[in-house]
Amino acid sequence: QGDVLTVTELSEKLQLDQQKITNTRLFVSVEIVPLFLDNNQVEILVRVQERWYIFPIPIFKLADRNFTEWWVNQNRDFARVNYGAQVNHTNLTGRNDRFRVRAQFGFAKLFSFRYSVPYFNREQTLGFSISSSYTTTKTLSYASSSHRQEFLQSDDILRRLFTIGTGLTYRPSFFTRHFFSIGLSNQGIAQEVNDLSNNYFVNNSERQTSIQLGYSFTVDKRDYVAYPLQGSFFQAQFNQIGVGIYNDLSMFTTRLTYSRFNKTTERLYLAGRVGVYRNFADDIPYSNRKGFGYSQDFVRGYERFVIESDQLISFRGSARLKIFEGEKDLNQRSMIDQFRTLPFAFYVKAFSDAGYSGSPLLSSSANFFNNEWIGSVGIGIDIVSYYDFVMRLEYSINREGNSGFFFNVGSEF
Repeated sequence: QGDVLTVTELSEKLQLDQQKITNTRLFVSVEIVPLFLDNNQVEILVRVQERWYIFPIPIFKLADRNFTEWWVNQNRDFARVNYGAQVNHTNLTGRNDRFRVRAQFGFAKLFSFRYSVPYFNREQTLGFSISSSYTTTKTLSYASSSHRQEFLQSDDILRRLFTIGTGLTYRPSFFTRHFFSIGLSNQGIAQEVNDLSNNYFVNNSERQTSIQLGYSFTVDKRDYVAYPLQGSFFQAQFNQIGVGIYNDLSMFTTRLTYSRFNKTTERLYLAGRVGVYRNFADDIPYSNRKGFGYSQDFVRGYERFVIESDQLISFRGSARLKIFEGEKDLNQRSMIDQFRTLPFAFYVKAFSDAGYSGSPLLSSSANFFNNEWIGSVGIGIDIVSYYDFVMRLEYSINREGNSGFFFNVGSEF
């Protein structure tokens, strides 16, 4: 109230504020309308439709790294499926605080909870999170050969893992975050795992306990977090595993990520990402492996492989063309307003990826992709819909001439 702005400045601020409100992920729709009282005065109407916050969700998900790993390498084995139930509350006390509890069975048993709140002080700059989990599994990957995981299966439990941790968020401005974390991890494996892999933990041990300290710095200026079309994202992460008396292993890792998103025409959008990962430990146990094929590190066209190393660099780029977007009216007599409409958008895209991994880890063999540049090109369709849902249908050809159709969920353009 009381701001003095030009009409152009007002338009820019309203667009930015609409993006900010949308990125809280509290609302299905956000609309900001200027109401001009005369040539010099304007009132602002903010109209929002809240999301549905409580989700009891049945769990039925693949235990493998991705759909292609399960479909091709594991021969569509339904024994490699996790099932159970999860309850999410995405606005527990009305402050955008999130609570999740999960009970999972099947391929791996998992019991976990997590609670996070974005702020707890008057200035709304400090937030915190706490989480814990307990996992057991009777099927375990213990090594890699020819860039494919090798598994051991047993009637007995092969690994137990308990974790607990907490974090503190400092947010000095809307776009900038500092995150500090500390956690404890305690895990053990059966003797038969050690018989096959003497490097699953360091020093051929059957148990590994460690404290992990972490810090990350993030500048997030994306227009829409779930599926960004404009803006930028930068993050620097640093982690030390092994502190004080809980130092069965000592490992320091860093990760840098930068993404840029640009709108070139009314419907055409360009996106690019570069990521760098480095592990400075001399001895990296198989339990702490990283590489292409795990989590956020991937090169499209190599979904069937794991390329493990202590250092990685990757580039991803795409050009996306919006075909159409809209909103489908569902049952207007629904008692729940949040499910009366279904928003959707379709994009066709062309993409190109490249990556380089350093020397292979001791627990892997026949590593023909290490110390080599890999890359791919492809085309695809992205479907964006309700509650940040993004489905990617992609066809790619990699450097070796292998091609395939891949299905993934998430917005990694």
